[in-house]
Amino acid sequence: MFNIAFPELVVIVLVSLIFIGPDKLPKVAQTLGMMMGRMQRFMSAVKDDIDQELKNNDLLRLQEELKLQQEGLNDDLRKGMQPVADVIRRPETTVSEIPDPDSTQPIVIDTDPQKTTVKPEGIST
Repeated sequence: MFNIAFPELVVIVLVSLIFIGPDKLPKVAQTLGMMMGRMQRFMSAVKDDIDQELKNNDLLRLQEELKLQQEGLNDDLRKGMQPVADVIRRPETTVSEIPDPDSTQPIVIDTDPQKTTVKPEGIST
C-alpha cells in the first residue's frame, strides 16, 4: 500500500519505540490500526459511491439511446405501414347499381384497379 520495504519498516519501528516508548507503543499501534481501518472503509465507500454514480450515468445514457432507437423504429414502422393504410382506406368496390334481389341475373364484379364496380350482368354503365 505504501511501498515500504522490510528495512524501512524496521527503522520506523525502532524510531517509534525510542520516541513513544515501549509502554505506549501497543496503544499507539492499536489506534493507528483502527485509523487505517477507518480510512480504508471510507475510501471503499467513496469508491463505491463513484462507481454507483458512473453506473447511473451509464444507465441514463443507455436509456436515452434506447428511447431514441425506439422513436426511430416507430417512425420507420409508420413509414412502412403507410402503403397498407392507404390500401385499407381506399374503397375496394363501388356499387353503381344495386340489382333487384328477386332478379335471377348473376352479378359480375369489374376488377379494374382504377374503378371497381359491382353491376348485374348485362347492364352497362
